[in-house]
Amino acid sequence: MRVKFDRMLAVSLGAISMALVAEPAFANEEVNTSADPQASDTTLGEIVVTARKVGESAQSLPITISAFTSDELQSKVILSAADLQTVTPGLTISNNATGGVPVFAIRGTSTELGIDGGVALYFNDVPLISTVGMMYSFYDVSTVEILKGPQGTQFGTNTTGGTISVRTKRPTSEFEASLKAGYGNFNRREFEGMVNIPVNDVIGFRFAGNYVKRDGYVKNLDAAPGFPSSYQDENHYSLRGTMSIDTGPLKNDLIVDYYNRDEAPYVAVPVKFAPSLSGMSLPALGAKLGTYNTIHLGPNVTGRQPDLFGKASLYGIQNRTELEVSDNLSLRNVFGYRNDDTHTHEVPPGISVVTTDVQRQDKASQWTDDLTLRYENSDIGLKASVGGYYSFLRRTTGINANVLQGIFAGFAGFPVAPGSSITLGDVFPGLANYVVSVNNFETKEIRSKAIYANAEYELTDTLGVQGGFRYNWDTVNSNVTAGSNLANPNTPLGSLPIFGADFKPTQARPCDTSSLIGYPDFDPAYCSASRGAKFKAPSWLFGITNKFSDRVLGYAKISHGYLAGGTNFTLRDAGRTTFEPEKNTMIEVGVKADWELGDRPIRTNVALYHGRISNKQVFANANYPNGGTGFGVVNAAKETVYGLDFELRFSPVDRLTLDLNYNYIHAKFDEFIYPGLGGPAPDPSYVPPVDLSGATPAQTPKHQLNGSITYDWGLAEGQGSLSTTVSGYYTSSITQANRLGDFDRAAGGELNTLAGYFLANGSINWSNVMNSPVSLQIWGRNLFNKHYGTASQVQFATFGYGTVTFGPPRTFGATVSVAF
Repeated sequence: MRVKFDRMLAVSLGAISMALVAEPAFANEEVNTSADPQASDTTLGEIVVTARKVGESAQSLPITISAFTSDELQSKVILSAADLQTVTPGLTISNNATGGVPVFAIRGTSTELGIDGGVALYFNDVPLISTVGMMYSFYDVSTVEILKGPQGTQFGTNTTGGTISVRTKRPTSEFEASLKAGYGNFNRREFEGMVNIPVNDVIGFRFAGNYVKRDGYVKNLDAAPGFPSSYQDENHYSLRGTMSIDTGPLKNDLIVDYYNRDEAPYVAVPVKFAPSLSGMSLPALGAKLGTYNTIHLGPNVTGRQPDLFGKASLYGIQNRTELEVSDNLSLRNVFGYRNDDTHTHEVPPGISVVTTDVQRQDKASQWTDDLTLRYENSDIGLKASVGGYYSFLRRTTGINANVLQGIFAGFAGFPVAPGSSITLGDVFPGLANYVVSVNNFETKEIRSKAIYANAEYELTDTLGVQGGFRYNWDTVNSNVTAGSNLANPNTPLGSLPIFGADFKPTQARPCDTSSLIGYPDFDPAYCSASRGAKFKAPSWLFGITNKFSDRVLGYAKISHGYLAGGTNFTLRDAGRTTFEPEKNTMIEVGVKADWELGDRPIRTNVALYHGRISNKQVFANANYPNGGTGFGVVNAAKETVYGLDFELRFSPVDRLTLDLNYNYIHAKFDEFIYPGLGGPAPDPSYVPPVDLSGATPAQTPKHQLNGSITYDWGLAEGQGSLSTTVSGYYTSSITQANRLGDFDRAAGGELNTLAGYFLANGSINWSNVMNSPVSLQIWGRNLFNKHYGTASQVQFATFGYGTVTFGPPRTFGATVSVAF
């Protein structure tokens, strides 16, 4: 069956490719397009994107791309990066188990914990360090672009699934300014401002800022004094400044941005308890289940209360220079520096009988430079570019985890004071070797270098070819240290947790040599060890295009992408301290067409894709005999993914626009024996190998569908512009973790699959009210108040619980803005 299917697919792709030389019947008439989607009732508009580092119409590109202007983001109520999946089929967004930040997945490849790429994130052509920097950047933007499939020859390493790129507005030649204020339920307050200052014909400045504060929608019904009474709140602000110089042949943009977040920590809702392998039962200790967006996180039973928070401070400086050397030759250089500091202290499962209390801080700085020399000659139909790329990333990560401390200290009302005659071995013999507290610290440096070349050539007026090649060299070096305070049968139940941001070994938590097993050069005198790895590989692209007319483009291409390997921080199993690069080869064929149906404009974009992924990188958890936990990345052998992207935009009558988008994806592991981790056997912490061949990879729903209806009410002259947009989004069920142990699966395996759901959003937008500079918007998200999960975690074997992160409930609000 496998061979038969591959042959059928190859024949189908070949047939579609051959069809590119045929002229579709509907493509004979010409229709002018406009850069303004609202310019007329007989066009559907164009969005200019820079997916290939130059401004081009999205409809002219042989790429599956979803692009949104700032007006579209506003009308479809895209308030954060997590909302992008509701308008982009094929894009799945979940929540990281630490910090709750977005996890992006496209075409079977994701940015899950421990994996630095797969879906690369770019901000004005500079790669972001983490998904935190993407969360709330959608103000004063020109476009947001989502490119699907390997983009390695243009964007480099770590784009095997796709790329998400945010582009902000540049200074203009006219003075302009605006202020916006909004209020919504959960006491949501929003303020935004922009001022554009042209100094002269050459120099201009643009400044923008955004502030949002909102109460959390996860209520803590048993909050202790000083603890947050609600979680999943918002409290962040962002500032951005741009200076542009435009002399004609020379254009230069200097952009500085800053983002600050100070919120309650991330928390998930415990939805099921079961006795763990140790026999521990959380309900017997007084733990309570949560409900939809409610938890019971009471006082720490040790008597010591941690300071819980979720903080981030990020800033970046970037400079883009474009120089017209001649009529045919141009030079482009993009330099970027980014600095991220994220610091969280959270009780992730939201259980008052504290099983895991985690404080984590990541500090990272990154330098990048991308130099491109571009040649374009329309007389001979050639566009070509060559360039080089360099980046250096330095990240330090500190983790302080108190594991099962609350249980040891407060079990069944036993005395908390140290020195109690009752010991851990008297109560929980099965927990005698579990860690009470552990700290880890890692310094990681990643260097990446690449050279690349891309070209397009017009063989005829309609037929063209394109090709690209990039070669990457990546080096990863990691230095770690670890300390722990191990419980043993003689440990009194009064052991107290050790809080704070001291992530290196101390007298209270001496060097934990077992955590450094697998490192080749462990130095016990300094309690440090290091790992290193080097990788190199090519990325390439070849394709053909056929312009059936100015309104119809057909294309077929094959592309190969490369996701760098790396080192694992806390995974200590032999042979798992590093992981290999992931490689993706994908065939895609598509047709982009603007045509007419009953004299009304309609746009249909269709793409079929088939990919083979080798050494697929998969997130892994492990438990060890002393109670320590580890996480990291392992390689699956092979994965096959194929599917369909379909986009429809239609204006059946004047002032009415319909959008319908659908993605089908079939993904499975062809060969994958998930390795045995933890242990060693027969220790209960050991999870034996399991054959996942044929299983669906995590974060890959089979069906996604979204649509919207926008109607312009056509107010009389002098009354402004009034429109209404109603949109909907559906996703089928989504698998969370690729592997569950037998115990976890038996205790709560059903939690590992999130049910599909449907969301509805809407907005009413009135611009230039009664010909004034005032504009109004009334908006709502999740209008039917659907209860749905965005992530889940199954921890029955270790801790005896399973949790779900629920999506936001119904939210609504109104904004008023004034333009000057």
